[in-house]
Amino acid sequence: MKKTIAIACMGALCSFGALSGFAAEGVISADLLNVRLKPDLKSSVAVKLDKGFKVNVTGESGDFYEIAAPVTAPVYISAVYLDVDTTTAPLKMYVSGSTAAASYGVLPKGSKVKLIDIDHYGWAQIEPPAGIKLYVAKNYVNVTGEVPKTETPTGKPEGKKDAAVKPEEKKAEAPAVKPEEKNVEKPAVKPEEKKAAKPAAKPEEKKAEKPVEQPPAAMSPATEKALKDIGVDLSKGKALSVTGTLLKLDTTTVPVLRYVLMRNGTHEFYLCGDKIDFDSFGSSAVTLKGQSFRVPGWRVPVIYVDSATAAK
Repeated sequence: MKKTIAIACMGALCSFGALSGFAAEGVISADLLNVRLKPDLKSSVAVKLDKGFKVNVTGESGDFYEIAAPVTAPVYISAVYLDVDTTTAPLKMYVSGSTAAASYGVLPKGSKVKLIDIDHYGWAQIEPPAGIKLYVAKNYVNVTGEVPKTETPTGKPEGKKDAAVKPEEKKAEAPAVKPEEKNVEKPAVKPEEKKAAKPAAKPEEKKAEKPVEQPPAAMSPATEKALKDIGVDLSKGKALSVTGTLLKLDTTTVPVLRYVLMRNGTHEFYLCGDKIDFDSFGSSAVTLKGQSFRVPGWRVPVIYVDSATAAK
């Protein structure tokens, strides 16, 4: 299997670990074999491999072989924090372009990647970074050569010795702590919880409910029609204030939704606003205020923006 991506910085090597110099060759014997993120039949499937596909076997775990991620494994990261071929922030890697998808782990800041494509939602597909480990069932892989051994046996005896110490600590602490906690906490905690909870809960509930009951912000007939066409119920808007960075979409099936708000490397909201010049903010952080709406069948909600200011 060819090496598809070189990790540039030491931080990347520490996160993923370089591939072992020793690996056995494996050939898939099943017609179509699930490759999983963990050595567990309940674990998420990253990719499916056809019969005859060759893999590098780097270890074993129970009934599974550990393999280097094949070049066909899909890996997605946010394109917002990608400068040509270098990540500008730590980024989660997903098996598809969605934050709801299963994750391989985090790609360190400064990592070099090989870009395959960027979709109109702001997701960049890259070739699998070196060091990603996946798992396949042993029964469906024919291995040639010796499978590298994992260095886990030495930790087991130590764990057993530690387990013998824990009951001693519990026996010594149990009789002493319980009566002290009961005597001190019972009279002190109850009045404090009641006094703090009653006055605090009422104003918080009222503040959260009032914006929901307010009518939707005034919007142009064209925007109103576009949102209704995708199933938005304009009577169910929720007041919202949120900070992030803007990403302009190259293509969109809904013309009024030309921007997304990015937070922590993922797009969390689609944006529209009749009086907002989103272009003027560029890639700077921005604070938006408006109303959010759920779109039937969409994971990402829509915000109708009333105001936008540069974040401090």
